[in-house]
Order: sequence, then structure tokens, then C-alpha cells
Amino acid sequence: MPTIRRRFAALVLACLTVGAGAACEPSGPAQRPAGPSPVATMSLPLDRLFPSGDEDLLLQRAEAKLVVACMRRLGISYRPPEPHHTDPAATRDGLYGVVEHDQAQRLGYHAAPGGDAAEDKPPPPPEKTALALTGTRFGTDGPEPAGGRIPEGGCLGEATRRLAEGAPPVGETLLYDLAVRAGQQAEQDARVQAGFRVWSTCMAGKGFTYADPWQANDDPRWSTDHPSDVERRTAVADVACKDSTDLVTIWQAAMVDHQQRTIASRSADIERYEQAKSARLANGRRVLATG
Repeated sequence: MPTIRRRFAALVLACLTVGAGAACEPSGPAQRPAGPSPVATMSLPLDRLFPSGDEDLLLQRAEAKLVVACMRRLGISYRPPEPHHTDPAATRDGLYGVVEHDQAQRLGYHAAPGGDAAEDKPPPPPEKTALALTGTRFGTDGPEPAGGRIPEGGCLGEATRRLAEGAPPVGETLLYDLAVRAGQQAEQDARVQAGFRVWSTCMAGKGFTYADPWQANDDPRWSTDHPSDVERRTAVADVACKDSTDLVTIWQAAMVDHQQRTIASRSADIERYEQAKSARLANGRRVLATG
């Protein structure tokens, strides 16, 4: 069962790519927090680079329109998934581990399952449809280009290229890389290290021995399908100690500082990213404006 930390990493990678479109969900079963996290209301310097919820919907709709047209050209009737509103702030849930008493009490360090049950999910598309969508066939020697009339990367690849026309090349994981770098630096910040020590002393007073919150979060004993009573008690103590030591506020302040420094050190990359984002949105609007 995914823990809070692994869920956070998956969400960030999905959402922080250029024009996430229909992303902002890790692959596999959806994992969502049990309720709104106080961390989601905090702001970070990298936030301004996210597509807004409305911009993300626009890109999803434009991509769907392009994919449908491509599939029709190949003689395949295709109905794309319905666009869904994504919340970039959701990527911050789990940034500082478990922070909600209710979630800790119910789930421990397990991520909250969400979405439809597996049996309610639509079946995978027919092989012919999947081939046209992805442009990849899987033979005995592994994946290989479909070739023929199917465009490179399939109709999804063609739609991605159309939306990126005129955009400067940007590494798809740029924001993820920046977020990870800033997060690592923030954890080594003297303020956060001191906060970890105070938090650890608080936990010891409750009968739990961990040097920092990630040691508690990543305890191998929690690698189970369901949280144990011990896991839940540990998580509740974790949240209580974060609250009493003001650790999340200290950690957040360090994260803001290090994100600002990271952004300043990569200003040219950030400028190209913003240009690419603007180009994708402009292309998306043109796609939707045409008949």
C-alpha cells in the first residue's frame, strides 16, 4: 500500500511536467488524501508555474479534440475520457508527511484510497485502438513503432506535438527536478534539522524512537495492506509532535527560501518553461476555436 511519501512523489512527477494535461494522477489506482490538508492552503514559489485548474481543463479538451480527429482519420471511432478538474495544490499533500490528526488516526501512514473500484473501471481499449493511440505495438522483442499510417507516438503523440508547436524545448521533469532539489536542501537547512531534533524528543516522550518524520513514515513495519494499531498510534503521535513543535511552519519557511534560490539559479530554464506553457495554452485555444 503506498505511503504518504510515495504518493507525494508520484503526484509531483505527474503534475509538474510541462502542461500536465490529463495527468496530475500517479499511474495505477488513484490515491487521494482523506480530506483537505492544511498544507494544501500553503503557497510555494514554484506554484506560479503550474497550469491553473482552468488551463489544465483547456489542455485536456484540446488534446482530446486532436486525438479524436486523428483516430477518425485512421478509421477508428474513439471516445476520449471526460476531462477532469485537477488541483495542483494536491501535490503538496504529503510534502511534510502526515499532518492531519483524523487521517493519522484512521489510516496511519497509508495513503487514502480513492477513485472507483477496480471492477468499476472501464476495460482497456481494443488492441487496434491502443495501437493507434500510442503508436506502439508489443511483439516478442518488446515495444516497437507501429508504422504505416499511424503517426509517430500514435494519435496521443501527434496531439502532444501539435500543442507544443512553437514552444521552446523544455525538459518534461524540470519542475519536478527543481522541487526535489529544493526539498532536499530544505531538509538539510539548520532550522529544519533543529526542528527534527525537537520533534524526535517529543516522539521519544510518547514512546517512539525516530530521528525525523521520514523515519516514522517509512518504517518497514507499515508495508502492509492495512494500517496496524501501532502504525496508527505512531502517526497520531507524529502529528501531535509536529503541531506542538511547529515543525510544519518551520519546514515550510525553509522550503520557500530554498525554492526561491533554486528558481533564481535556473532563471533561463524557468523562462523557457513559461514560454513553452504559454505556447501550449495558445495552441490549445486555437484548437478549440476551430470547427
